[in-house]
Amino acid sequence: MNRFCRKLKVLLLYSVLAVVIAVGCFAAYPALTSRAEHGSAGYSGILRVWQIDSFEGGRGSRASFLNRAARIFEEKNEGTLILVTAHSVQSAANAVAEGNIPDMVSYGVGAEFAGDIALPLDGYDFSYAQVGGKTHAYPWCRGGYFLFTAEGDFSDVSAENTVISQGGSLPEIAAYCAGMTGDFEFESSVSAYVSLINGKYEYMLGTQRDVYRFTTRQFSFRAKPLEGFSDLWQYISVCTDDAKKYNTCLAFLDCLLSDEVQGMLPQIGMMSEERSVYDSSVPAMQDGEAAHPLRSVNAFLSASSLEDLRASARLALNGDKIGAKNLENYLL
Repeated sequence: MNRFCRKLKVLLLYSVLAVVIAVGCFAAYPALTSRAEHGSAGYSGILRVWQIDSFEGGRGSRASFLNRAARIFEEKNEGTLILVTAHSVQSAANAVAEGNIPDMVSYGVGAEFAGDIALPLDGYDFSYAQVGGKTHAYPWCRGGYFLFTAEGDFSDVSAENTVISQGGSLPEIAAYCAGMTGDFEFESSVSAYVSLINGKYEYMLGTQRDVYRFTTRQFSFRAKPLEGFSDLWQYISVCTDDAKKYNTCLAFLDCLLSDEVQGMLPQIGMMSEERSVYDSSVPAMQDGEAAHPLRSVNAFLSASSLEDLRASARLALNGDKIGAKNLENYLL
């Protein structure tokens, strides 16, 4: 009988414990589901990020820079790995057409496919990367157009003494928006800066890449940033519709735009959209980041639209009014 009573007491004790645990779990459930609904639970796994170089950078590799930013993020977010893969516009477009969608993609103007897979970025606003009134991309770094000279004062720039480098995506528009007119010579980026060094031209329209070309060659130069236009934004978009992945991608974007990571941009010779990251040791870049572009084009332009833009801009440079009017239809 005593043995039976002891067993009964044990069973009752276990029953009471089970009820207490069940009530505790039930009480905690609303809080747990609430946190999940608000996306506070981080994603543990691999996030795939594609890097596309649509225009010449400054120096070094933007893919390598993203990898360094990824390591910083991973140290603060245990269990999440960022895999950065370099693509061309065409290889990325082909992969997307086959159903291979990355979690994030970094690109410049002309990656039309990105507009089809990029999702709205909660909490971000950038007028040049909007679809249907919502921002679908944000620049994590940028370049800029400059006029370069060895001895000139930029007061006599003309088609006769100036060459335009094709290192940028749309240098024709940069020239037009700077008020330049005439039948300018266009050369490849390497050929153009060599022509300036050799004295063939007094001026050259180029980009941030040329700041570092001239510096490496120990060529003494002056640079004037052109703030009328730029399309040299390195955008990044989130493409996954998985809620946890999406929020973790936004967290990585926050990391990419943080003071710590943005302060590293001089390592690749690029400028920040939001901060001043250069000092007087690189005066051209310090001036360049202070000269914020006044106009640009939509980030998701098609290849055919880009060709139309280039053709219209060259006509506009030569004083063609129809070309100028068509160009204005694209400019934002």
